[in-house]
Amino acid sequence: MKDHLTISVHFPTKQGYIGRACNNPQCGQYFKVCESTVQDTMYCPYCGDSFDNQELLTKEQTEHVNKVVKQEALDLVHNELNNMLKKTFGSHSARKSGLSYKPSSFRKRNINPTYEEREVDSELHCAICNTKFQVYGVFGFCPGCKEENVLVYDANIKIIEAEIASSPNPDRQLRHAYNDLVSTFENICTRKSSRITNETGHFQVLFEARKYFKKHAQIDIFDKLDNKQLLTLRRLFQKRHLYVHSDGTINDKYIKMIPEDSKLLGQKAELSLDEFREAAAALYIAIGDLVKRVERKG
Repeated sequence: MKDHLTISVHFPTKQGYIGRACNNPQCGQYFKVCESTVQDTMYCPYCGDSFDNQELLTKEQTEHVNKVVKQEALDLVHNELNNMLKKTFGSHSARKSGLSYKPSSFRKRNINPTYEEREVDSELHCAICNTKFQVYGVFGFCPGCKEENVLVYDANIKIIEAEIASSPNPDRQLRHAYNDLVSTFENICTRKSSRITNETGHFQVLFEARKYFKKHAQIDIFDKLDNKQLLTLRRLFQKRHLYVHSDGTINDKYIKMIPEDSKLLGQKAELSLDEFREAAAALYIAIGDLVKRVERKG
């Protein structure tokens, strides 16, 4: 029997993109990479861990591989067994004894993929390494070079804006957009904080994040923003909180954080594309500055 067997397995792509799944059990999230930009070593765009590309098979791809390998193994075993028995019963002593062997037949099945790659929110193109990839949401690393997402941030925001503009339910899409922006900030702060200290922070609250980086890195993450930009960010974060944790009605807790809106108590918090754009632009300044300053310290 052969010491090594090489088996080629075909994976379907969707518009040239192949699915990948992070091999970190704490992450395990799905993303797609343009087949022409796949590299031997890839990074998870969510957690940043690196893996051999062959370690990033999705569950569906793994199941497909197992089916193909099973057929190849059965075919190999069948052929080897036939050859062994043929040699045994074809020997001079076997023929002299009147023993004979009729080879059995085995038809290897052709295994075609039965799955399709999933739809993913955002399609991005890294300006650093030219990797083309698709991810959920607006946060993460480039899977080709692990560049921080601040360089693809603008592209993400443009995709979200287009989705809002074309949505039959823009309010629902705006709620998702507000939430994604807060998640972007939280994830980048979490990654950058791990470069400084093991102490965890609460990064869904703007000024808790500000206090954290002032304490641990002597960085004021909002010192490049003016009062108007900060107010826009405060409103977006608090409105996101209202819609995630209640029905979006402005309450006393919101007014305590945003006293400028005291006249709106009891009303539904208004979401708008303009407010999202202004907050996204302000957050881009803050997180871009944070990334640079932490990297300089690190």
